[in-house]
Amino acid sequence: MTNRRTVCYFTNMHSTATTMIGRALLSGGEAKRILLVEDDAELSAMLKEFLEAYCYRVSAVSNGVDALKAIMERTFELVICDVMMPKMAGDAFYYAVQRVKPALCERFIFITAHGDTQRMQEFLSHVRGMVLMKPFHLEDLLQTILLLFRDLEDAQRGVPLPERPRVVLPLQSATGVPPGMSA
Repeated sequence: MTNRRTVCYFTNMHSTATTMIGRALLSGGEAKRILLVEDDAELSAMLKEFLEAYCYRVSAVSNGVDALKAIMERTFELVICDVMMPKMAGDAFYYAVQRVKPALCERFIFITAHGDTQRMQEFLSHVRGMVLMKPFHLEDLLQTILLLFRDLEDAQRGVPLPERPRVVLPLQSATGVPPGMSA
């Protein structure tokens, strides 16, 4: 799958996700659709381009109101959602989705820099979605996506899911410097 801006690549992939990429990308023979809900236009464009390079079909919107319209019009396999946004915040969007498409709620990955507020801590402790704290590495996002799809596939096959933390934090290397950062 290619377009003018983005080329999907498999052969030169430098990701630790390479071994899982085939089953994670395809849903019934087609690339998986992701709804990206992020109000920071620069971050949204970067995430969209990154995910499209891994052959995901990404629709990006900047707030919960537009996101709710999008899920009513199209089917998505995953929602990546910022928590603090104008018009409709991520928590309000999640609860709206819970009413209209409850099965989609287990397919959320929340991204936030505001996980330390009491309101967000309460919300994030009650939702089924995974959470990435900003700033995060793009590899962390990809690994979280692959983990979510693997868990969903295992649940469909009746494999019990292991207990694991919902919050994915950037891992530190042996030097104490996060991967991708220089000392």
